Amino acid sequence: MLLVNNRTASASEIVASALHDNCKAVLVGERTFGKGLIQSVFELHDGSGIVVTVGKYVTPNHRDINGNGIEPDYNRLPDLNEVRDYLSRCQIK
Repeated sequence: MLLVNNRTASASEIVASALHDNCKAVLVGERTFGKGLIQSVFELHDGSGIVVTVGKYVTPNHRDINGNGIEPDYNRLPDLNEVRDYLSRCQIK
């Protein structure tokens, strides 16, 4: 079980979606932030810098999270049997 909310963003969304989409965890809480862009900082000759988007993250199931976030499986704490049933159904897909 992973707890997520609107402050779950970027790398934590990558981890949550990887575990979720590979049937290793259920997500509990609120929709995540939706930071799905990969950015790099390039230093300029005058010492300043520029941030450039160099990639976009999608989940293992090819869902675009940028601006959308990840919807949890449960908005309340599920009991153990619900988690077992959910993960069993997930692995059958």
